[in-house]
Amino acid sequence: MGEAELIGHELIEPCAECGAATAGVVTETVNGDRLAWAVSTRCSGCGSATELDGWGEMPAIVRTALAARVGLVRLRADPDASRPLRVRLLGVFRKHGATIGEAASAFAALTGSGILGTPAEMRLLAERLSAAGATVSVVPHASSR
Repeated sequence: MGEAELIGHELIEPCAECGAATAGVVTETVNGDRLAWAVSTRCSGCGSATELDGWGEMPAIVRTALAARVGLVRLRADPDASRPLRVRLLGVFRKHGATIGEAASAFAALTGSGILGTPAEMRLLAERLSAAGATVSVVPHASSR
């Protein structure tokens, strides 16, 4: 994403072929135990189309465009039911790159106000936490979109 600009939920950047504006739409999905994302663009001038895709964390502007398009959701777990599972749930966060401090903060958020993310991000995290024994819920975030 070179010179992309976010307008609404579309990524706008110059076409590599003709220089006219291209509009990109972002999608994401869970594939196995990984997050997959894609940006599909079409040029308003020459009709050229491109696809950019990746795994895991997406560039910030791409995530912002996705959140503008699909909204955010909140993942929560009951604090009392999760307390005996704390070490296992911390392990889930650590296994996927969190430091000890970040894992502790994520657990506190999970059992407090919840963790905010895109629908696929939270679906993937919910699957991982459920596999560790947690009972979680995903609800729409009131002020998203």
